[in-house]
Amino acid sequence: MSPESPLPLSLEDPAPLLQWLSGTGPEPEQLELLSLARTWVRSAIVAASVLDQRAGAIPRRALKLVEQIAIGKNPEARARLFPAGRKWEPARFRPQRVDNFEKIEPFANDISRALIPDTSLEDTRLTLRYVIVELLRNVVQHSHSPGGGVVSADLWEEGGRSMLQLAVADVGIGIPASLRSLHPNLSDPEAALEKSLWPHISGTFEEGLTGTQQNAGMGLFFIAEMAKLTGGTLLIATRGATLLLSGWVDEEGNHSLRFIEPRGIGFPGTLVGFELPVGGVVDYPALIETIKERAKQRTPQRAIHRWVRFDPAPSEATVFEIQKQAENTPAAIQLAQNEITPRILRREPIVLDFSGLRILTQSYLHSLLFEPLRLAWALRTPIYVRNVEPAVRSNLELLENYALAG
Repeated sequence: MSPESPLPLSLEDPAPLLQWLSGTGPEPEQLELLSLARTWVRSAIVAASVLDQRAGAIPRRALKLVEQIAIGKNPEARARLFPAGRKWEPARFRPQRVDNFEKIEPFANDISRALIPDTSLEDTRLTLRYVIVELLRNVVQHSHSPGGGVVSADLWEEGGRSMLQLAVADVGIGIPASLRSLHPNLSDPEAALEKSLWPHISGTFEEGLTGTQQNAGMGLFFIAEMAKLTGGTLLIATRGATLLLSGWVDEEGNHSLRFIEPRGIGFPGTLVGFELPVGGVVDYPALIETIKERAKQRTPQRAIHRWVRFDPAPSEATVFEIQKQAENTPAAIQLAQNEITPRILRREPIVLDFSGLRILTQSYLHSLLFEPLRLAWALRTPIYVRNVEPAVRSNLELLENYALAG
């Protein structure tokens, strides 16, 4: 790679970094370490050097150089990395480590607001927040990564375009191993990685079902569809395989999907990079509705009555305010088991109040209502909902569709 190459380690060409981290790539000088300030690279380096104690000295040297560039101790490096015409506005340079559910919601709110303070771009901010929450929830719930995951996000301006870039990395078991126990046919890492982008695919239930109380298997499906529909980019590198999805902005959500060569290249855990054009989402509720319809088309259906009711509830109904524990999936499961389910068994009316919540991930709603909805269907007992925003209502309707379908 020539010194004049402005940014050789791009999201679209991750192979040099991934090979380097695995010990099979070229020496650092050939990688032009000045490029390591890219968001997705930072998360990968920190995960490999901080979370994985087995990592060698190369990632640690890279991490030190990146920090020097960030705090201005290496002006020559910064000048080469950010020549005329390229602008970098980091919200938080140092990647953050997240290892429990309680940290997810505050971090997602803080970083999405820091990167997108303009209220006219609220729909883009909500999309970024959704992706942050969903990816971090996957790390905490599924990765088995010691120390949790590393997340970083930045705003880049280049060639007249403003791009948001988010990266989450862990050093856990990886996607193929996570799926293999209940999907033994997915023995090939590439097959497992591609299948992880389907709706209702998870290591917590067998194929053909649509979820358990803990998981819907919808997280990566939603994120992949967001990339397709916004002209974004999604990179997933895991143990044994790396996949790149590039979306095109059109009504059909067309995209390209390819595995990174050489075959077998991956990451010691899971690394997800997500890039979104600033202003790429102009109607967040409509985006969720489109993705919901795509999921329905690929989900087995059967005739059902509606047991989530949006009309007024009986005056004696017990009210639960969801905002108090939003996005905390263990708390949602406890609320379902200890409060909601017993009342449904007694056929007592309940109300879920979603005041103050413009957005909730499908995974959280799934943990809260997957089992109660099945019980409500069996006992013909409705669950009432009030003060619900359009995007949350859309996800509730999607949940009811698949909770009663398999």
